[in-house]
Amino acid sequence: MKRSALHVFLLSWVLTIGAAIPAWAQSGKIVLGHTSSLIFLPSYVAVAKGYFKDEGLDAQITFFRGGAQALAAVISGDAHIYVGVPATAMQAVAKGLDVKVYGATMNQLAMDVVVQGEIAKSKGLTAASTQAARVQALKGLTIGVNAGGGSPDQVLRFVLNKEGLNPERDVTISPVGDNAAVLAAFGRKRIDVLFQSPPTSDLAVQKFAGTRIFSFAKGDYEPLRGILYLGLISRGDWLAANPERSARIVRAIWRAEKLISEKPAEAMEVTRTFFTGLDKEAFEGGFYANRDATPTTPRIEAKGMEISRQFNEVVGGEKFNVELSRVYTNQYVDLAAKRMQ
Repeated sequence: MKRSALHVFLLSWVLTIGAAIPAWAQSGKIVLGHTSSLIFLPSYVAVAKGYFKDEGLDAQITFFRGGAQALAAVISGDAHIYVGVPATAMQAVAKGLDVKVYGATMNQLAMDVVVQGEIAKSKGLTAASTQAARVQALKGLTIGVNAGGGSPDQVLRFVLNKEGLNPERDVTISPVGDNAAVLAAFGRKRIDVLFQSPPTSDLAVQKFAGTRIFSFAKGDYEPLRGILYLGLISRGDWLAANPERSARIVRAIWRAEKLISEKPAEAMEVTRTFFTGLDKEAFEGGFYANRDATPTTPRIEAKGMEISRQFNEVVGGEKFNVELSRVYTNQYVDLAAKRMQ
């Protein structure tokens, strides 16, 4: 998130709502804000399975264009929960805003690196090659991503920098367009490497004989293994004023995470209602990839928060001068655990 956006948040906080508890704090309605994507599996499942209703909450998902807009809605009182990246909360807290990450919903990255089969063969490259060898093999290649600054682009640049390669000189990063365009470019061999989430990466392997050399969702890349990529984020004053309600929210998400892990077919079936326009094969591939990146518990690990900080400092080029203990809490996970079966 850019500084200008955070300045808008701070201005809104001071001029519009100050430190007051918004009106919706007294209602049973819960609004979860995020974009429309399979990376938000727990909230889809929790709503569809009625887990929020079981907790006496009337929950709905509201789609926003991006994380800045969703967090702004939480700050202003138009939404209760922003399901998003912890870096947003880190930056907000550093600017004086009262927000907290209080539950984990994604603790891996649902992305893959797929290399043209003949290139992988010529380099003797497989998924069993050392981590360093797999990254160094990218040198001199053209790597397709959706757009500059998008998640695949950010992760790619982090990996290259971490392994001593210069993203501007040692590889060619090619912004191709949407997922279909990236896959088509790979199929026509206009790009050597595809850096995408499943099912696009799956199709590159299945249809175009690509070789998958990294599956971030499975923790293949050690420096990003266990990153807290997405979490529940709310206003700190609302959480403090509503501890039981906050715990019930966490409990609903926790039950969804357990279902995704233990009964994926059932979880996939209810999630499908949110993605009726998506091709069946693409939907199922995307579901299982994101299942791999979904935790079985919303408990936040300090290591995951630190990895998130390091990742976002590298890709954002800005240090987060804030104590992480001010950014996240497991207080409501602990409360939720008392009634989990």
